Amino acid sequence: MPHHPIRLAVTLVTAGALLTACTTLPGRNGTPLLTATPQATWTAPGDVDLTDPAAYAAALEDGVNAARVQVGVDPLEHEECLRPVAIERAQALVGAAELTHAPLPPVREACPGGLVAENLSRGPEAPQDVVQAWIDSPTHLENLVSGELRRSAIGCVPDGGTPTAPVLVCAHLFID
Repeated sequence: MPHHPIRLAVTLVTAGALLTACTTLPGRNGTPLLTATPQATWTAPGDVDLTDPAAYAAALEDGVNAARVQVGVDPLEHEECLRPVAIERAQALVGAAELTHAPLPPVREACPGGLVAENLSRGPEAPQDVVQAWIDSPTHLENLVSGELRRSAIGCVPDGGTPTAPVLVCAHLFID
């Protein structure tokens, strides 16, 4: 298969532009006032198979929790009831031109909680690059470091690419 550097560059730029966040947080209690933006200094362990969507999702969760610890917020607890909902939401975005949020109330129905938020991503980037992109976006960062959001899960599914370099679309769901 021939390599197309221009197509790759367009894909990377598009992937960066397609990060999106959504939240239904009524207040910001428990969210630290940031005096410095955290950095995605964490990197995925070398033995993680980043072509495996579940391993990639777990690596993203580790990176998000590392960023939370940097700003003094407790790590998110993995919430297994969110995982199938996150995967379903990611699957709904496969092939879509843009990442758009579905309504959040169904998340509450699957996993009881009052506050719900979501971050989305698509691309072939390493997990630490996705976490950094979320950190660099004020809305995503708000979701990542909210002390009100205590549980989460990430679901990722393939959306193109190749078997050795897949493009993954991921939905990160948060609840209180």
